[in-house]
Amino acid sequence: MSIIDRIRTEQFGFVQDIDLPEIIAHKPLQPLLVRCGNGRFVCPAQDLEHFTGIITREGTDYIRDVSLSAFV
Repeated sequence: MSIIDRIRTEQFGFVQDIDLPEIIAHKPLQPLLVRCGNGRFVCPAQDLEHFTGIITREGTDYIRDVSLSAFV
């Protein structure tokens, strides 16, 4: 079972921190939906840490959750 299939079936599509390295290794351009306190966006798995770092740097916003995009 692939990491994407496992996340879909066992975690209902929600991505955990420990899943990210394996996703990046096997499918770096996997679209991930990021929900923040003030909005949401889709980004490739390989860029997730960069974008979440920008959001949380000032402490004025937070990441609610990360999940697989339904468009793939």
